Amino acid sequence: MRTLAPAITAATASLVWLAACAPILSAPGPASPFPETPAESPSPSGIGQPLDRFREVDTERLRATGLLLPVKGVPLGKVEDSFDAPRDDGRRHDAVDILAPRGTPILAATDGTVLRIGTNTLGGNVIWMVDPDERFAFYYAHLDRYARGIKQGDRIARGTVIGYVGTTGNSPRNVPHLHFQLMRVGDIKRWSSGTPLNPLPFLMGDAGVTRASPEMHR
Repeated sequence: MRTLAPAITAATASLVWLAACAPILSAPGPASPFPETPAESPSPSGIGQPLDRFREVDTERLRATGLLLPVKGVPLGKVEDSFDAPRDDGRRHDAVDILAPRGTPILAATDGTVLRIGTNTLGGNVIWMVDPDERFAFYYAHLDRYARGIKQGDRIARGTVIGYVGTTGNSPRNVPHLHFQLMRVGDIKRWSSGTPLNPLPFLMGDAGVTRASPEMHR
């Protein structure tokens, strides 16, 4: 069992600035080992289309199970909703940023398998994972470093430390955070082009309460 990192209180003003900031790298960099994060790309055309019944069932199942808040020690109530924050050239954030001190452990939000691990221009050090049913993909970006020994193909249990908060990629160097993205995938072979979903309503705090639950508003 790894030692818990100290909990922090992230300043709302810092998060607002972070969501509005332009990428540090304005020109395309060299080819990446694998696709750039969809969170920093034009939104897929499928967004906004009605879900069919099967996808609704998948989404409701995920809502019932919930996702572990993937940064250790951060209270659920301190995570701001930056999913719709604009980016340059018509891009949308399509993710949430979870602020924490550099080096804070990043946890697997659910059981799953590591699809890819490596670097790209926008996300820096990143990890892609998929849930056991291959219905949802999870993207963790701007990691300072990876957990020792983690590799592509590993089966990871919910709550396992997979990396540490940092500022790699186009993250502001003075605002360490995890860029966390949830995507619904129809074809696992095209996991990097799935439909982004706001992960915030699915996140669970220490008491097992999601952001959308009535208990959060008492």
